[in-house]
Amino acid sequence: MKKVAFLAALALVSGSMAWAGEKLEIIKAEYGAEGKWSDVTAIVKSKVTDEGLKIDAENGLFQDPAPGLTKILKVTAKVGDKQAVFKCEEHKSIDIKTESFGAVAKAQAETELEIISAEYGAGDKKVNVAEKVKAMVDKGTKKIAATNDLFSDPAPGDTKTLTIKYKLGGKEGTVSASENESLDLP
Repeated sequence: MKKVAFLAALALVSGSMAWAGEKLEIIKAEYGAEGKWSDVTAIVKSKVTDEGLKIDAENGLFQDPAPGLTKILKVTAKVGDKQAVFKCEEHKSIDIKTESFGAVAKAQAETELEIISAEYGAGDKKVNVAEKVKAMVDKGTKKIAATNDLFSDPAPGDTKTLTIKYKLGGKEGTVSASENESLDLP
């Protein structure tokens, strides 16, 4: 009986020690806007501490890849087997705590809207508009108009369709809207 209790206690201590020993790992970091992104992974990695990461999204730290546009800092990170993406606008901060990372990653997986693909056009005359749609979603836009003004006119004279494939809470979905109509992302 004492041996079983000792092994259970040893397993509990070993498990908590492994968790405490896990470090924040930066997988990828980008800074930019609307298709003008810079890889800033090395800079962000250099700011990681045992407690996590606190970093400001400032042109002084990262070179400005998109002058005149509001930039976004996107950091993909993991602790152990949990992964999450953190985003903030220019002049704001990302603060990642290693000790609470698992809860954040779980909540994000259930609520984060991921754009898988987006195209606008008609027939075989379509353009990939995924980056533009992702930038809109990053800024909080969920209602998107299918217009030539926004996405250009890849098929003059034809009625175009905007089709967006997304993932939310582990489930994939598709929404679409005809030219000059709007669609609502979940």
